[in-house]
Amino acid sequence: MRKNILLIIAITSLLSTACKKNLLDTQIQQNFSEDLFLNSGPTNLKALGMGVYDYLPQMNRFGGNALLAAGSDEADYARFNNLQRFNAGAWDPFTNPDDVWATYYRGIRHANLFLEKTVDFRKLLVVDTINNKANYVLDVDDFIKLRAEVRFLRAYYYMELIKRYGGVPIIKNVINENEAFGVSRSSFQQCVDYIVEQCDSSYLDLTNHYINYGIPAGQTIGRGDAGSDNNRLGRIEKPAAVALKLRALLYAASPLNNASGNIALWQKAAEAAQQIFTDPNCAHVNFLNAAYKDLFMAQNTTNNLTPRKGINSGIILTRPFQLNSNTFERANYPVGMVNGGEGATCPSQNLLDAFEMRTNGLPISDPASGYDPNNPYAYRDQRLGWIVVLNGSTMGLNTDNTVRTVQSFTGGADAIGAKDGATTTGYYLRKFCVENYNLSLGGTRAKAWILMRFAEVLLNYAEAANEAFGPETKPVLGTSVAVRSAREAINLVRARAGLPAIVAGISQAQLRDRIRNERRVELAFEEHRFFDVRRWKIAEQTESIPLAGMRVTSTGVSTFSYQRFTVEPRVFTTKMYLYPIPFTEISKSNGLITQNPGW
Repeated sequence: MRKNILLIIAITSLLSTACKKNLLDTQIQQNFSEDLFLNSGPTNLKALGMGVYDYLPQMNRFGGNALLAAGSDEADYARFNNLQRFNAGAWDPFTNPDDVWATYYRGIRHANLFLEKTVDFRKLLVVDTINNKANYVLDVDDFIKLRAEVRFLRAYYYMELIKRYGGVPIIKNVINENEAFGVSRSSFQQCVDYIVEQCDSSYLDLTNHYINYGIPAGQTIGRGDAGSDNNRLGRIEKPAAVALKLRALLYAASPLNNASGNIALWQKAAEAAQQIFTDPNCAHVNFLNAAYKDLFMAQNTTNNLTPRKGINSGIILTRPFQLNSNTFERANYPVGMVNGGEGATCPSQNLLDAFEMRTNGLPISDPASGYDPNNPYAYRDQRLGWIVVLNGSTMGLNTDNTVRTVQSFTGGADAIGAKDGATTTGYYLRKFCVENYNLSLGGTRAKAWILMRFAEVLLNYAEAANEAFGPETKPVLGTSVAVRSAREAINLVRARAGLPAIVAGISQAQLRDRIRNERRVELAFEEHRFFDVRRWKIAEQTESIPLAGMRVTSTGVSTFSYQRFTVEPRVFTTKMYLYPIPFTEISKSNGLITQNPGW
């Protein structure tokens, strides 16, 4: 066992160090013996493939548990962070706060290496059959699935690249140094076509559902190995391949990448969503968990699998990131807490303005909504309290384990400027946080980032169907009539939040605005808003206006006044719709990799 562990560590280390410089490095082939792992048994071969999962995004990757939301109109970061370069326009090919080019090409190279070296995996696995014949069939079955998972992951990493950089080089195999200098960029559409092809291909071999995540024994979905096997927590299933295909096609149809307004591209996206709605292999993800906030954290020690990926959760893809830590809470809890709380990510008033009135479903800008600026959080969409910590909310525990009330009013323990790291907007982040920690005692919960879920599928479909067919039409998609109209799809998401349905008679343009706002609220802080405003080509409006906060002042016992204020100006220019290609990639490409416009 110790020998196997050391071998896995050695392989992982070599893969990591060999690729640190860029995607074109060839040191992997020069610095390790292929025979070492090719002939070391299925455990190590599987470890090589499972290592491709390591490149899935972690949303708090920016240092200090910062989220990409702080580089958009969703939030501010209370301390200094490189993300603020986005807001000041102070980024370029040398200093991109979210430069993931090398990271994802390392993931792609890792995937290519595994797929190339395990083409004959049956022959490699049969070496072990002398002592382990009973497991050979299971090993083969698992490798078929794992190779499909790796193909999916490679496609996922390309999706992460193209939504930032536009068209990128498509590398389908492990290349040597001479071949690397001949690499050039493919078009955005060529990359989308490749992602779709990989999704369709991997779908065929993926399992439909690993029996896992607390699903009761005795169910017959998937492999049938009942129980809650944590070893498969987060592994790819068939619905993920279709959901990624849908996401890629949605981006391809969006204004940034579809300047001509080609309706057929929207239709393709709608068809992909229809597959999730109708495919029996995807039936287990066609749910909206009744408790929105329970999707993002385990609030007790018995629910140790987080998120609760499985039946009736609607969660499609996660990256587990925190098993025995409360560092995210320490970074984001209000600063007035004893022994913790740094107020890292501060939701903006810009975001809070998007939450509608739950009594009538009207935006607060509508005079008929009933919004009261002197009582601004009353009767609002209940997701507001699930996502944002407001003055007077409860969050965390006092040192005596009593529930703690947040004091973000001027002069309060959690107020703007109360101490270093205090909120800059008047708000703290609740989403992703376990609510009931006493940080002086140091509890922990399991956590995972949700990378895909059914609510996104519904909103992706609503957007594509509205653009292609309008709010009410249920056309034939593929071989079947659409399960729901665009309006019906968004209403499903709204119903879970307790909002009134959008009624028939709404125009296409009006529904477009409602869908965009629904995405902003439902998917807040999940790394959608930053890219949505770019693919819609509205970032020049949304990201150029000042970021706003709310100053709360006590006027008596449990009474307050509210004053909106500017936290900081923000800058966005046309060139920022796409990231710059890193200078190192441009300089070594012999002119074949071209820079994005304006950079």
